[in-house]
Amino acid sequence: MTVKKTQAVSNENTLQLYFEDAKTLLNSQLQTLQPIIAKLKLHRQIEYVLQTRGKRLRSTLVLLSGECVGGKKEDLATLALAVELLHSATLVHDDILDGDLFRRNALSVHAKWSVKEAILVGDSLASLALSLCRGYRDEVLDVMANTCLELSDGEYMDIELSGLSVSEKDYLEKVQKKSASLFKAAAECGALAAKGSEREILALTGFGDNFGVAFQIRDDISDVVGLGNEIPCDVNELRATLPLIHFYQNANTDGLKLFKKLKFIKRKEAGNKHVLGELLANLESSGSMRYCDAKMDQYVDRAIGALAPLKENHCKRYLVEIAESLRSKLRP
Repeated sequence: MTVKKTQAVSNENTLQLYFEDAKTLLNSQLQTLQPIIAKLKLHRQIEYVLQTRGKRLRSTLVLLSGECVGGKKEDLATLALAVELLHSATLVHDDILDGDLFRRNALSVHAKWSVKEAILVGDSLASLALSLCRGYRDEVLDVMANTCLELSDGEYMDIELSGLSVSEKDYLEKVQKKSASLFKAAAECGALAAKGSEREILALTGFGDNFGVAFQIRDDISDVVGLGNEIPCDVNELRATLPLIHFYQNANTDGLKLFKKLKFIKRKEAGNKHVLGELLANLESSGSMRYCDAKMDQYVDRAIGALAPLKENHCKRYLVEIAESLRSKLRP
């Protein structure tokens, strides 16, 4: 038992080291892009976006997928940066559409400058992303271009399907386009750039797609579980997240009354903590949280199952670990 526990810790540390190496490689690659960015009129705004660095999960997925089928990390670095830039572009546009004033505890671009400038910054980042794909096979650029369309379509669905009466089918279609499509593209493009076989490319594409959906469902769960003294945007504005959709569609009279309270409550109101506690209790007692846990597990299983055709190596193991990490408990 002790040996297994030590091995698990060792594997976790190894995966963490891979992430750290990937970040270092990506930061180095980003420096080579600085001369191009410096010539742009919006260079200050673009640099501002790029200095706010997240987990780099999608770009790391490019590297892992490529290495999984025999590619070299260094040869995939530019493509990984392209995916990171496209992700940054979506965040800039997301903040505008959602009216979010902060991103990772810093002012969003539209809040710091203007909506007009933020739109152009997002467009510039997407254009830079596509330009970085030119050194790879044509199929890579095709995938990235199609992903841009899917992301836009998903964003529109997010606006159009704003009410909780949306069906789970429509919700999942929106998630696949708005969130999962970039994970899917990262895995597919990594495999394409590394000249993986058709079977390998399909396996990694399936992983990215299913992982992306599981990732978003966990994010939905996290938003609800992380309820503090203030109501998060998703809850306050009753956005169509899976826990709220499931609860709403199965709510009794008391549950519907609770939604009416949420509709009129303000984030800063003194009584909001009581309503938040009532919401979380109802989500648990109604089975909505358990339902979301099971749905996420289903997509995690699909993601891991998609990797079955691939040869065993450390990168495949890392992909499995990353998928399994979504199952970590968010609440008692």
